[in-house]
Amino acid sequence: MSNDGQTLVREYVDAALAYLAAHELMREPAFIVDAAMLDSSQPITAGLLGDMVAWKPIASTATEADIHELEAAIGHSFPALYVAFLRYRHFYELDEAAGISFIMHDVKEWKAGLWDHYFFLHEPGTLRQQGYIQFAYDLDLKPICFDFAHCTPDGQDCAVVRVLDLYQDPAPTQRLYGSFFDLLLDMRAAQVQRDALDK
Repeated sequence: MSNDGQTLVREYVDAALAYLAAHELMREPAFIVDAAMLDSSQPITAGLLGDMVAWKPIASTATEADIHELEAAIGHSFPALYVAFLRYRHFYELDEAAGISFIMHDVKEWKAGLWDHYFFLHEPGTLRQQGYIQFAYDLDLKPICFDFAHCTPDGQDCAVVRVLDLYQDPAPTQRLYGSFFDLLLDMRAAQVQRDALDK
């Protein structure tokens, strides 16, 4: 993986977290937030699901062994940049730049959460069995997936698609990006544009 890719991952994640912090959007129901990510400097507030508490990002605890376990289960190697993304920070959410929201990557349940997205659907045909692995949602909650049938020539990345209907087999998809790197470039550009207007 190039240094440019590593820098892009960090720039996107750091800018997303800075945006949430600046707009006081780092809050989740208390029963969700792990103690390691609790920001006790912020007051507890009332919400529809009970007490709402502030959270803080922390360094990712995802290990190479964790990544290999997930890859073995799905039968594919993740794009190198996605591995860097998983191993950079834990978060409950990131900003929805370019209309895409990543699956929650909290310190305690991140691996189980991804596992559930990979294996929850059994009929008529799972996305995983069709070579699609979900890692995010769009604004309409449609799955955003890696398409392992269309990898980059170096084998280090693959196309990104939107799944239009989970319950068709094969699932109809819309190609969004030729690679995860292209997705991150677009999301980072959307952040820069939004932040310029936000000043």
